[in-house]
Amino acid sequence: MKRVSDILVSILVILVLSTVFNVDRDLFNGIVSGKYFRFYASMTLLSALAIPAVIIKRKERLSFKLPDLLILLFCVFAVLITINHTDRLTNKCLLLIFATAFYFYLRIFLAGRSNLIYNLCCLAFVITGLVEAVWGLRQLYGFTSSQHNLFKITGSFFNPGPYSGWLAMVFPMALGYAVFNHKGHEVAQNLFNHKGREVTQSLSVIHKIASLYTTYSRLFMTGLCLLTVVSIIVILPAAMSRASWLGLLGGSAFIGLMYLIFAQGKGISTFRHYFEKHRKKIVIISIAAVILLAVSMAGLFLLKKDSASGRAFTWKIAMQTIKANPLGVGLGNFGGAYGDTQAAYFASGVGTEREEYVAGGVEYAFNEYLQICIETGIVPFLVFLAFVVCVLAVGIRNKNYLPAGSLVSLLIFAAMSYPFNVLPFVIAFVFLSALCLSDNNKEKPERKRLYPRIAVWLFLLIAPAAIALCMYRIHPLHEAYKQWNRSRMFYSMNMHKDAAEEYVKQYPYLQDEIRFLFEYAQSLSKSEQYSKSNEVLRRAMQISCDPMLYNVMGKNCQALKQYALAEQCFTKAATLVPNRLYPHYLLAKLYHEMGLNDKAEAETNIVLTKPPKVESMAIEEMREELRELKTKN
Repeated sequence: MKRVSDILVSILVILVLSTVFNVDRDLFNGIVSGKYFRFYASMTLLSALAIPAVIIKRKERLSFKLPDLLILLFCVFAVLITINHTDRLTNKCLLLIFATAFYFYLRIFLAGRSNLIYNLCCLAFVITGLVEAVWGLRQLYGFTSSQHNLFKITGSFFNPGPYSGWLAMVFPMALGYAVFNHKGHEVAQNLFNHKGREVTQSLSVIHKIASLYTTYSRLFMTGLCLLTVVSIIVILPAAMSRASWLGLLGGSAFIGLMYLIFAQGKGISTFRHYFEKHRKKIVIISIAAVILLAVSMAGLFLLKKDSASGRAFTWKIAMQTIKANPLGVGLGNFGGAYGDTQAAYFASGVGTEREEYVAGGVEYAFNEYLQICIETGIVPFLVFLAFVVCVLAVGIRNKNYLPAGSLVSLLIFAAMSYPFNVLPFVIAFVFLSALCLSDNNKEKPERKRLYPRIAVWLFLLIAPAAIALCMYRIHPLHEAYKQWNRSRMFYSMNMHKDAAEEYVKQYPYLQDEIRFLFEYAQSLSKSEQYSKSNEVLRRAMQISCDPMLYNVMGKNCQALKQYALAEQCFTKAATLVPNRLYPHYLLAKLYHEMGLNDKAEAETNIVLTKPPKVESMAIEEMREELRELKTKN
């Protein structure tokens, strides 16, 4: 019965992992939003079946570990800080609550000395990488359509960045199973262990099949993982993601180092002795490795020079944003805080010409550690870092090298990209962390560090109730995404009054969706509901630093004859992203309307003489219009 329970739990966990493949065409941006609702539904099913699964495994005890306390503290801090800034439970808060519940469910399910759940889940994780790699190959050769019109390879993601990161994260685990064959055969052996054979002894045919399956399971796992490794290596270069390559190399090197030091029984002392004996050789190899790394880093930088410069500038402004907001701004409010800091930076006149060129209205910090620190504050960020360090330390101590290697890959990728803003990576982070903390490689948990049974049962009773309450909010959110997808027809056909009438019904549920807020504000503006449009734009400015928000608000204020406010908005847009000409065009027209000819001429000259970042017909049309105005004056 326990074996059946473990298989059932494994299926439920795999169902959550399979969220990465979900795409719901009935929802707006179903490549992203569909994954969220699939995750919520999977977690609801998981929580409903958790209690009977634990009853069957009632003899297993869960050992207490410091990361359990740290992740709980981080969740509480982050939610409270966000509510303090927004006065409500945002969608990001709901996601964090579900992710934390998933973490503790995994901790409970992985308690004890059975490796079945552990190995089945690892196998499923590797298979997700194989499926994504094959998916990308089919897209590359035109057999399957991409999820984005501008990119040929995306897998089940919305662009190549997260897709590459997922492959890089799976690679170390697949490599570990393929090269070191780390207990891969136990997936099958656990299905047909000694007790299981006792049942099948009377059925000789079934027993022989089971024996053959167990015998060849090592070959099967090795072949599957080798296929995954080769597929990832073949497709990853086509995605052109530097961060994913660094993550892949870092995670793989970590696993190799762990096996060399610990798994082979040599220990650190043996390597110290080897270093003393071959010091010159090791120094020469180390210098060559450093030079090779430096050349590789330079090559990666030159591969996309403007992109690398833009990210470096983003990190610079993010550091200043942390300094200005040490207590955090709330989950999801990164864009607004970052935009204020960037606009102030350029308004002070210290920005260089190169920085003005590479600056943009970014959605993410392209460094999750900086973004977490901005959104939650310094203290919760330190708690999060302590959690990560403890997870890796326990993973090494428990010899869970493969999930630890994949986690290292994810953490390296997170330093240069935005994986924690993409749901499957949040799930993978929680999943890998729980695997690292698993006691499966220990004979039994320490008796003095066990959770009281009452604590586990309280969680099993409270968590489903909390998830049910969250689902009460999530269900209308799901309907709102459906309705938005249908209502966008009015927006795309410039039927803005009809669009505004539809959007007002969805507004209470989609206040964290920047594209919805912009469309709603535009529809209100085009319907001459300028004041209401500005109310929506103020909410949008809390979560985004897109200069178009200020342009629309400025035009609303100009229509209301609030010229001073309009000038502030256009000026903010111009300083926020200095390489954009559109705010200067709007300022020139505003000053012309106000009769301030000198200021109008100055802004006109900027539009006519400043080289744009990207030439377009729209820029030529703006310039032609301003030339006509200048001629009339």
